[in-house]
Amino acid sequence: MSAKNYHRISSCALTGLEGVVVEIEVSILPGLPRFEVTGRGDHAIRESRDRVRAAIRHSGYNFPKGRVVASYAPASLPKQGSAFDLPLALAVLASSDQVVRMAGTSETAAFGELSLDGHVRYVHGALGRLLSLREKGIRHVIGPSACEGEANAVDSVRYEGVSTLKEAVLRYSGVSSSKSRAAALPAPEAVQDLEAADPFGMIRGQEEGIRACTIAAAGWHPILLMGAPGCGKTSLASVIPEILPPLTVEESLEVSKIYSVSGHAPRSGGLVKSRPFRHTHHTVTCGALIGGGLIPSPGECTLAHRGVLFLDEVTEIQPRVLDALREPLETGHIHLSRAERNATFPADFLFVAACNPCRCGYLLEPKGQCRCDDAAVRRHLSRISGPLFDRFDLVVSLTRVDTQEMISIPDADSTSSIRHAKLTKELISNAWAVQQERASRRGLANFLNAKVRVPDPERYFAVSDKAMTFAADIADRNQLSVRSFFSMLRIARTIADLEQHEFIREIDIAEASHYKARLPFVTPQS
Repeated sequence: MSAKNYHRISSCALTGLEGVVVEIEVSILPGLPRFEVTGRGDHAIRESRDRVRAAIRHSGYNFPKGRVVASYAPASLPKQGSAFDLPLALAVLASSDQVVRMAGTSETAAFGELSLDGHVRYVHGALGRLLSLREKGIRHVIGPSACEGEANAVDSVRYEGVSTLKEAVLRYSGVSSSKSRAAALPAPEAVQDLEAADPFGMIRGQEEGIRACTIAAAGWHPILLMGAPGCGKTSLASVIPEILPPLTVEESLEVSKIYSVSGHAPRSGGLVKSRPFRHTHHTVTCGALIGGGLIPSPGECTLAHRGVLFLDEVTEIQPRVLDALREPLETGHIHLSRAERNATFPADFLFVAACNPCRCGYLLEPKGQCRCDDAAVRRHLSRISGPLFDRFDLVVSLTRVDTQEMISIPDADSTSSIRHAKLTKELISNAWAVQQERASRRGLANFLNAKVRVPDPERYFAVSDKAMTFAADIADRNQLSVRSFFSMLRIARTIADLEQHEFIREIDIAEASHYKARLPFVTPQS
């Protein structure tokens, strides 16, 4: 076979969030005109024959005569999507001598979808593809110009964004673009304008709720907010992402790759700079929450990675869907297995849930407004299974705010609320730093108190014998499970970290037990 009738080009496929380098080979053989694509491709890849043929002709080139055979290697890997249109067209043109690469040109990879008139369209997962190509030593990539924002976040790779197939042919031939590439995106700032807004400004009262959310954010503790309709549960949950420390550069890259693959990348391009906040409807399905599909795709748990997953009206969600959260809450990842495809998605999120304590919602109100009987209350709360309820480190009972407190308008000229917000963010950031330093001494990757797994939690969390005895007495009186007991110690450790105390005190245990005591209407009947 003569070299002029054969060409090979690299591209990249996606399996879950990770990229796999794919080699596209094109050979022109004698015979009746025919265009064949092999290599376990889906419908989008098989349909690429028509898109590539039309794009080549509308771009002013000739589609070669004879039998054109394209092979995607490795053949054992199932491939999907339209991102192989552009490299396939370049390989067809190069094998028919319509593209001549300059001598000394480095290995080049390409990806992008082609329209029938030769325009190059955006494809999902550009960030993951570029990172994988860089790991394989490929430093020159041609792709859609709409992906340049994501490409700017990947250093050591010369990415040339193109808008048409004609432009891609020039770049592949070795003719550099006259446009200068945008500068790499700066790392996320440590603090983003603390004086701009007060996250607590829209919340009237609910000091206990604010305190519990602060503890949850400081230790990454799952929290359940339970109270009457309109008492501020959703407002409290929406504040938590704003008081969390900002994403690190590594976390920002990790979250951006998830959003790029799932098609939720920022419109401006580049990295995701703020922590995710996913607020799902109570009709969410198991596949939408956990992820799934014939081709495994990430769900809300993965989209909330390094951020907050908020489930409102959690007692209205199907129990089977809720129980699917138990594994990611323990392990921090989701593994999906299909007949031909396996994918592992990260799912390290701060779980925040909210619900009414009964069907009418007024069970916790002091004036006896509840219209539900005991059986109705038990049926309502039983939709949260015992194992899942046990995984909530913090259970907060909220009541309606007093009218006088609700209508009181804070002094607009006062900066106390902004100072309070700034102080809260600083306390949480300092608590994270303390936990990270403690974990580094033991060589632990997960440093947050809710995620740490050690064989000696009493010693690791610095619990004195007196405080441990006090905690054991509380656990016995409230009949706490082993998980709830150590969860109480973790909460106490977070409270001590917020106060910058080296050892857990009895007052820390007492406050932690306030959030762990089993409510009387949740306790099973004897």
